[in-house]
Amino acid sequence: MITIINKNNEQISFKTDLPLSLANAIRRSANYIPILAVDSLEISKNDSALYDEIIAHRVGLVPLKNENLKLPAECGCGKEEGCSKCSMKLKLSEKGPGIIYSDQMSPGENIIHKIPITILDKDQELEFVAIAKRGKGIEHAKFSPGLIYYKYENDGVEGNDEEFKKLLEDVKKEKEENLIMTIESWGQISPKEIFISSTEMLNEEIKNLLKKIK
Repeated sequence: MITIINKNNEQISFKTDLPLSLANAIRRSANYIPILAVDSLEISKNDSALYDEIIAHRVGLVPLKNENLKLPAECGCGKEEGCSKCSMKLKLSEKGPGIIYSDQMSPGENIIHKIPITILDKDQELEFVAIAKRGKGIEHAKFSPGLIYYKYENDGVEGNDEEFKKLLEDVKKEKEENLIMTIESWGQISPKEIFISSTEMLNEEIKNLLKKIK
């Protein structure tokens, strides 16, 4: 049973009678969904107050549209920087004064959100070339499509210790409680796609496990 509580382009919440163990397995499986993100950054100019490492970290967390690129392990090109089938280049060359945003990277159609990267004063410059690849959240958080989390339906009565104690007792007795499950997307794919893909990834992992134990 699934009952939608609220839904928009960035988030979906629903009530479900899924077992807690299955809900947790689906949550963890979201980290197996291939997502596009900046994997390496070559900075040629950086006059900002931020170190190169901080610039690289901020650019790495910029959500990018999930292009139909192959995973590096599936490409077979053998190139560290990848090829046109498994990677793409993003360039930025800007001069201050002003705030430098993620959507100033080129090609801009791959950028989802306008996120501040750094601030440049007059005559300061920032120039870099980024290499984006597809990866999985189990490798690095920048490849995560979003968040999946849940709570018990009756959990959340503020200041009522007795209600909370009763909930704990019910859980210990293995009493089934409905869950409120929430999926938040960073923008690469929709919350609905995250849920569907997570269940598909879980199913695939189970199939692989069965093959190994046969």
